[in-house]
Amino acid sequence: MAKRITAIVSLSIIAILIIATIIMANVDVNHKINCNNPDYIYVKYSSNNLREADEEIYDGILDRINQASTESSLTALFSGTLNDKPTIVTNSTTSATSVPSTSDFQVSFVYDNPQKLMDGKNEYKDEDGNTVYYKELVFSVGSMDDMQEVRVYIIPYYNSNGEYNTNNSYYRYYLLNANFVDLYNYLVDNDFNV
Repeated sequence: MAKRITAIVSLSIIAILIIATIIMANVDVNHKINCNNPDYIYVKYSSNNLREADEEIYDGILDRINQASTESSLTALFSGTLNDKPTIVTNSTTSATSVPSTSDFQVSFVYDNPQKLMDGKNEYKDEDGNTVYYKELVFSVGSMDDMQEVRVYIIPYYNSNGEYNTNNSYYRYYLLNANFVDLYNYLVDNDFNV
């Protein structure tokens, strides 16, 4: 009788593990940035000029950026990224830094009105306890087909003296894991690299 109970308990545990594995393989986690949809999306390739995305391309870019940080719960569990979220990093220097140039794409989310910088579901506060506002997010989009650590540059809405910021320098950036290969290929297919 004891052997039978042990066998039933063992089979029950195995069945629970199999069900949990199937569920985790089919449930995704998304580590995307918490931000509003932009008023405009601009794309820059290498040293080419900025080009505005029309309505159809806008939706395609937005969908691909929102899905770039998605992975299955099972993959996230084994890679140690299950509870990852975008991290806000502040420059080590106190002066603003220009967004670095790249030979790949840069996709800019541009806003007409100041946007509150969000750290997950909470407002991000600077070292003085003030809410930080931004006018633009600049995504660096490469062609590597793998989850990798990427930067999203946060262009502040106001400069250090409280006036509207007229340049594209940043003090902070998001660091997150994403795979932008689908977005990269979409931009190439729509001739943003010419």
